Amino acid sequence: MGVRHMGEVYAYCRIVPGGADRGEEAAVMREMQVAEDHIFADVETEEAAGQPNYTRLLDRLKPGDLLYIRNLSALGDTYPAIRREWGLLTREKGIDISILETPLIDTRRGKLQYGSLIADIVLDLLDYVSEAEKSARRRRQREGIERAKREGTRFGRSPLPTPDNFYPVYRRWASREISVEEAAKLCGFSRGTFYRRARQAEREYRNRSEKMTEREAEW
Repeated sequence: MGVRHMGEVYAYCRIVPGGADRGEEAAVMREMQVAEDHIFADVETEEAAGQPNYTRLLDRLKPGDLLYIRNLSALGDTYPAIRREWGLLTREKGIDISILETPLIDTRRGKLQYGSLIADIVLDLLDYVSEAEKSARRRRQREGIERAKREGTRFGRSPLPTPDNFYPVYRRWASREISVEEAAKLCGFSRGTFYRRARQAEREYRNRSEKMTEREAEW
């Protein structure tokens, strides 16, 4: 590839359902002159997920080593996951990464002149895309909630029905014949729920009184 490296050369393949098979991935890595015992692969199925061989690879990597991956999805399914692994590999492990499907992303390029510039640019890009993805998801969620509200969808728990004895009990409580605890117990409410229903009843009473006053004034 015309780009030198100083350490060992490794390759990692993550085989997912519907993707390339293990033999195909390994053949691609052998073309990059990666030794057979330096090719690590994890095969994920619908029944079993996990990356035990990736963990083994991490234990072997040393600063200055080179890792080939076919694409960024080898490092994870989401941008935050990919960003986390990219930072671990390039910053904590101090290795170089070459992405075969995106030849321009090779952290060895320009390293003598610019240091870790390529690795840092990819990390910044992953940060940006991750945040943009989260912002878009929050926006879609907010728009969906607003649309559902306009269509009359109610969120949260359904309110408790008002029992038949609420208004007689409310009047007894308002006239201080019984305590709020007794009133709530008689209605099957918590103390807080009874207070909310009482305030609602007071507002309804005031609204009715105001409307009656307005009609009387019109007469």
